[in-house]
Amino acid sequence: MHQSNLGPKLSFAGWTGGKASEFASGVDLLSACDKTPTNILMVDDEPKNLTVLETVLDDPSYRLVRAASADEALLALLEQEFAVLILDIRMPEITGFELAQLIKQRKKTSHIPIIFLTAYYSEDQHVLEGYGTGAVDYLHKPVNAAILRSKVAVFAELHRKQREAEWANRSLTAEIEARVRAEEQLRELNNTLEQSVAERTASLRASEARLRAIYDGTSEYMGLLTPDGTLRDANRASLEFAGSKQEDVIGLPFWETIWFSNTPGAPEAVRAAVMRAAAGEQVHSELQLITPAGEAKTFDVAFRPICNELNDVILIVPTGLDITERKTSENHIRQLMNEVNHRSKNLLSVVQSIARQTAAASPQDFVSGFSERVHALAASHDLLVKSQWQGVVITDLIRAQLGHFGDLVDRRIEISGPAVRLSAAAAQVIGMVVHELSTNASKYGALSNPDGSVQIGWQIAKTGVEDRMSIRWAESGGPKVTVPKTCGFGTTVVKSMAEMSLDGHVELDFSPTGLMWSLSCPADKALDKCSRNNR
Repeated sequence: MHQSNLGPKLSFAGWTGGKASEFASGVDLLSACDKTPTNILMVDDEPKNLTVLETVLDDPSYRLVRAASADEALLALLEQEFAVLILDIRMPEITGFELAQLIKQRKKTSHIPIIFLTAYYSEDQHVLEGYGTGAVDYLHKPVNAAILRSKVAVFAELHRKQREAEWANRSLTAEIEARVRAEEQLRELNNTLEQSVAERTASLRASEARLRAIYDGTSEYMGLLTPDGTLRDANRASLEFAGSKQEDVIGLPFWETIWFSNTPGAPEAVRAAVMRAAAGEQVHSELQLITPAGEAKTFDVAFRPICNELNDVILIVPTGLDITERKTSENHIRQLMNEVNHRSKNLLSVVQSIARQTAAASPQDFVSGFSERVHALAASHDLLVKSQWQGVVITDLIRAQLGHFGDLVDRRIEISGPAVRLSAAAAQVIGMVVHELSTNASKYGALSNPDGSVQIGWQIAKTGVEDRMSIRWAESGGPKVTVPKTCGFGTTVVKSMAEMSLDGHVELDFSPTGLMWSLSCPADKALDKCSRNNR
């Protein structure tokens, strides 16, 4: 929530010997005021319109109050204070114009700004009638969200400033009363004047020291300029960043200092920003600089004018915040979101293919077959997520797909091969293949009786042309194998899908002694980048 700075706080504790607590309580109240959300009243007989307004004005610094009728609005105005009233003109029983007149007749609510919303009244006489009832603005539906937010923000900020001023006035009044009491005490206790002056002087010096400590202790780069851009002061962080001392930069035009000397175009941009601030404008932008150490960094910079009672600019406060890491993180997040979007599309395509092929191969068993295959895909996907899509260790992938066989793994199912990591694409395909082969083995093959076994092995062969990876599934000891009369989706997965996805060649042998499946493909198609680089 936005908090305003109300300038230095004065205390007469040294004069009164015990009134600091009274002023401190005023400061506490002012702080509480700063943290209070700004009330905004929305009046419309259509709930959906109120919901739209809530969505447009969603902000943690606002407290949005709904009113579906004039009575509800008037009751809310009696109970609470509002920064702005957003009022629909066309309502049953009483129009927005009539409600506005009632509000303006009451002294307590006459100052509340009213923004009229309407989808029907667009003629000049209607607009004039709206302004005649006390409106400060008149917007047509559908409302431009950006314009509405901007206008509400202006009135909310004005309300906050007014509220802060009221609390500041109360605090100031309390301090004035404390000072009057202090003067009365001084007349009675003149002999303590020197001691009181000394205490007051020490307090001011301590306050100035604290302010300087804050100024020099902040990580933000800060300075102080005259209206013509001459540097009068620079905090410790900015001097350490530049590797300079105060005497090296004080008195120079700000744009000619060491902070901008290494970046082409920066001095001209800074000079233009200073001139705009000298004209009373709040200047805020991002600036890319080559630091004195030769690093490229991005800064959030601002030039804030300080004016006197005549509204003349007397000082300019330049500030800079290093946001290089934040910008880098934002770029990383954007890249990550693009990657997630890409992978999600790929995964949905795989699921769509599984559903289509499963339904075509065996419509009567679609639910169970589709569920099992998606479960197998999910097991591979879980491993990929845990590795942040950086590849999966092939042993982990195979064991995940065979997890439902329990103690058969390492007893009747032998797994062997070098420690390599599969790419994300290869992991999904090989995971599906292992699932199909193991399912077939449990129904018809080596794992359908108590005596059969399965050997799973892989290797990387180095050749003169390209390195190739081969993986083999061999069954033995099961029932006699016969060549199937038809080919289902499982055959499509273990042969066609594997060959197309990995640019490889699959051998599928229905030997009577046991099924044998093998795949040979380029290693670059199957292994992740790390495993390829370590070969």
